[in-house]
Amino acid sequence: MKLLKKGTMALFVMIMAVMLVACGGKEETKTYELSQNGATTKMTYTYVKDKVTKQTTENEMTYAALGFKNKEEAEKALKETSDKFQGVEGVKQGLEYKDDKVIETLEIDYEKADAKELVKLPGFAASGDIESGISMKESSKMLESQGYKEVK
Repeated sequence: MKLLKKGTMALFVMIMAVMLVACGGKEETKTYELSQNGATTKMTYTYVKDKVTKQTTENEMTYAALGFKNKEEAEKALKETSDKFQGVEGVKQGLEYKDDKVIETLEIDYEKADAKELVKLPGFAASGDIESGISMKESSKMLESQGYKEVK
């Protein structure tokens, strides 16, 4: 009977330890936006403590701002760049062509993505050692220095 009580107590302690580790930080989000020269970018970061776990970006760009005459010209020119994102672990990217603009959606799951693969992607910018994680504080500083405003 004592062995059963000790085993139950040990199991209870292990469960509590796992719960404490799992609840180590609350998942939060921050969203930033920038509009300029016919383009609007909205970036949403999901993070726990200071570590970014996911980034979702939506870019809306007029064809004129990109230097294209129309939808067909944009589709032809942007296909090659878009193809580079396809099949990259932890990355989802897509383009939606409208009459006067293209909308790009990009989602990066930093818990699944390989940092060495991310740095090869067009437009990916990061400083420091991203293999050890992306800092929310540093990301906020970088975005604000580029003119992004936090959306509350």
